[in-house]
Amino acid sequence: MLPSTYLEDAPDCVKKFVSYFENLNDNEVTSLSGIYDDRIIFQDPIHRLDSISAVTSYFQKLNKNLKSGGFNFTSVRIVERTCYLEWVMKVELHRPKKEVSAKGISVLTYEDKITYHRDYFDAGELFYENVPVLGGIIRMIKQRLFK
Repeated sequence: MLPSTYLEDAPDCVKKFVSYFENLNDNEVTSLSGIYDDRIIFQDPIHRLDSISAVTSYFQKLNKNLKSGGFNFTSVRIVERTCYLEWVMKVELHRPKKEVSAKGISVLTYEDKITYHRDYFDAGELFYENVPVLGGIIRMIKQRLFK
């Protein structure tokens, strides 16, 4: 977890972002409108969303499968109006009943609120390797490739 001094100079929207994602257990998606601009562009390896309503709907669906978890932010770098946050995500899911973790980086650009949010992570590590049958096949392929 980042010491609070790392975020001293961060804008309020970045502080709210970190606070929201550190512990996802009891978060209400309605608070996302206090973090993200109405015209937010959100992108990860699987999705591209272009409004606060689309982002809110997306996180609402994700939260239904979430038992507990959150993001451990390990480094932050702010350059002008762009914030780079390195993280480790650990979540416990209802389906499949297991803990899933992944490392990644979030790039945020902001004005008063966050206008652009892009996550970089290994989608295979996070999603595909945790799908029954498919996960086993992917892990087997990785083992053979890196022997």
